Amino acid sequence: MKTKGTKNKRMKLPHGDGSIYFIESRNRYAGQVTLIIDGDKLRKTVYGKTEKEVKDIIRELHIQAQAGNLHNPKKPKPLTIYDLADKMIEEQLMLNEIRQSSYDRKKSTFKMLSAISDMDIKAVTEEDVITFFSECLDYSQSCINKMYQLLCAVFNKAIRKGIIEISPMCDMKRPKSKQKKIPIRALTIDEQIKLLHILKTEDILYSEIMLLSMFTGMRIGECCALEVEDIDFVERTISVSKTVSRGEYGTTVINEIKTEAGMRLLYINEDVADFVSECVGDKESGLLFKSTTDKLITTNQVNSSYSKAVEDFNILDQSVYGKVDLHSLRHTYATRCIESGMPAKVLQKLLGHTDINITLNTYCSVFEKYRNEHLAVADEYMKANNLAIA
Repeated sequence: MKTKGTKNKRMKLPHGDGSIYFIESRNRYAGQVTLIIDGDKLRKTVYGKTEKEVKDIIRELHIQAQAGNLHNPKKPKPLTIYDLADKMIEEQLMLNEIRQSSYDRKKSTFKMLSAISDMDIKAVTEEDVITFFSECLDYSQSCINKMYQLLCAVFNKAIRKGIIEISPMCDMKRPKSKQKKIPIRALTIDEQIKLLHILKTEDILYSEIMLLSMFTGMRIGECCALEVEDIDFVERTISVSKTVSRGEYGTTVINEIKTEAGMRLLYINEDVADFVSECVGDKESGLLFKSTTDKLITTNQVNSSYSKAVEDFNILDQSVYGKVDLHSLRHTYATRCIESGMPAKVLQKLLGHTDINITLNTYCSVFEKYRNEHLAVADEYMKANNLAIA
């Protein structure tokens, strides 16, 4: 029988961590354990209703300490890349600096940084960052660019907050992917004729969206977000101000277009106006296009149908270099415009590019080809009129 204020006989643990004993005043068993936490030896006392409960707690503490999941309260917790990046992205969304779709993209990008994100931001060296990126070179250039931009933003924020004095990426250039970049190309005229025939005569899901993109240069997301109210048949215009994008938890939502240049008024010819009128039908308002389940159509849904049609009907000329995807419909419209002699500045407005350099750089090879053709025509004209330098 135990006497009040006394302890029961101590029992040694197999780990040599001390003893388990009963404390009358608490009516609890207690045990002590020594753990290595944050590089220091810490002695902890734990309590339980039974000896077994105390033993289980001690075992769990050993496991957590070995996994690095415990923190020494006497030491300040190191600020990791994850901590600062997560706080930065949450603040950007809270202050409406970024939209939900951008927030989701940044979160997805952040998952790719898992190999480096748990490091103490003060301890990260240039060598750490170089090593990280050297193991990511099989990713696409787009993925590498996003990771590079996000990491730069995190370190720059750490500098502004006085956490570090200099970024470990200050002398580091953007890494280059090992993947061979194949440019997205437009459809040739023959390919476009074949696809046009298929879309008009075969039962291709979402063919109307593909046709609209092909003859207006609209992005697929912009087409999917169109509402009846955006169409003016009197003035023959389409108001482009919204796009379909991914929202929170992977849902599909309609957002306003990010840039002022992207918000544009497209003038359409009579044929396109008649086609859009058929798409509208007897709808008086709401979405112009809906899925078979009466829901918002996603770009992925259209892409799936488009890719299948292109493959099933053997649309592509395999001898022509370049990648053909859903975005090629927009490229095709732009290329036909350039071939017709449309100035780059006009095309920039139609496509909603913020800078004419985007237009020139995207379609530089097409502009170059037709610039040379126009020069040849000018040369022939001058020769025909006996205008020669020698």
